[in-house]
Amino acid sequence: MKNVIYFLAFIFINGLFEVAYGAIELKASFEAARQNMESIKRSEAVISQNEEQKKRARAAVLPTISGIGTYTRIDPPVSAGQNPFLLTKQHSFGLRLSQPILRGGTVSAYKLAQESILLARYQKDATELNLYQLVISAYYNLALSQKDVSNVESLLKFSRERVKEIRERTLIGRSRKGELVEAQAQLHIAESQYRQTLMGLQQAEKNFEFYTNLKAGELIFEGEVPTLSGPLQDFLSGIKKRPDILAADQGTKIASEQIQIAKGSHYPQVDLTSNYYFDRTGILATSEWDVGVSVSIPLFQGGGVQASVRQAVEARRIAELQSMESERLAEREIAINYQNLLQIQEQLKSLKEALNKSEEAYRLNKKDYQFGLVTNLDVLQSMNMFIETKRSFDSLVSLAHLNFKNLEALTGVLP
Repeated sequence: MKNVIYFLAFIFINGLFEVAYGAIELKASFEAARQNMESIKRSEAVISQNEEQKKRARAAVLPTISGIGTYTRIDPPVSAGQNPFLLTKQHSFGLRLSQPILRGGTVSAYKLAQESILLARYQKDATELNLYQLVISAYYNLALSQKDVSNVESLLKFSRERVKEIRERTLIGRSRKGELVEAQAQLHIAESQYRQTLMGLQQAEKNFEFYTNLKAGELIFEGEVPTLSGPLQDFLSGIKKRPDILAADQGTKIASEQIQIAKGSHYPQVDLTSNYYFDRTGILATSEWDVGVSVSIPLFQGGGVQASVRQAVEARRIAELQSMESERLAEREIAINYQNLLQIQEQLKSLKEALNKSEEAYRLNKKDYQFGLVTNLDVLQSMNMFIETKRSFDSLVSLAHLNFKNLEALTGVLP
């Protein structure tokens, strides 16, 4: 008795383990895709790249210190004679400090680097959101393919049962041979459909594994068919928080900083330079340091600077138009998904009734055939109608989940 109890407990626990091990949730699929896809890693690298660009922009306004050294050999002038101040070999070495005082566009370049970091972060979030939508599609397409294979397996099972029944009836003269041929033809069609669904399942599994690097297993649908909890405007109100929309707006800010950088070429450049000498020869041998200021004022540059400014202005205009278009596209996508989900919910109500009726019709026709009230063709037609309705219903359920999750993603919601 004790051994039986241990055996039953083992079977129960093992069953729980298999279910837990095989079942995959959408959230877990997305987390796996985030760890697996190169697009996320590229986005992180771009952020690091822009952070280094910020350091470069900051370095442009900080002083630079460098070691300097010179060696000069002079051909002595003929009229110099034996002048003691004339050295034909001169050298010096020391340190040089250079401090930019005024550089047009330097501050804007630093601001641009800061804004670029923020843009890279928005783009990374947008990449994650786009990846989530791809995972949603792969997840529910796989779920549909698994369900479709199961439905066609049922059709295959019913068709085999039908062939077996008609064959037995034919042997005792209760059914015609033509009916057996009809049932066999139906079986071959079901076998062909089964192979087709297996191909679709393999493609769906490969697509799912590409994004997640997970072995395709049993998938979990979160609850019943989702329903809309609010009006369309509630979903549209979340557009401004979407990372791709934020990235488009950030692109406009960056374009504005580019204008200021281009204008900076009109301004003069002022630099402070100081040298400290450890050793030097010549008449300045006893002088250890010097300080100077250099000024460069642009007077004429062939119109190139003004052309750069106009180019930057047009680039900002392009960025503004792209931002406006991105927002309108987002509104369109949300509206389409919202309306589709409303239509799917209504369609599911009718299709659910059709599924119940087609199943009942198949069951009744099988029973009536035993009494000669219907033909074998009637049974086959009702069987096909039942399975096709079941496949359509399951497909629409999967589509409802897919549309609802896409609608959430289009408002910037991640799992």
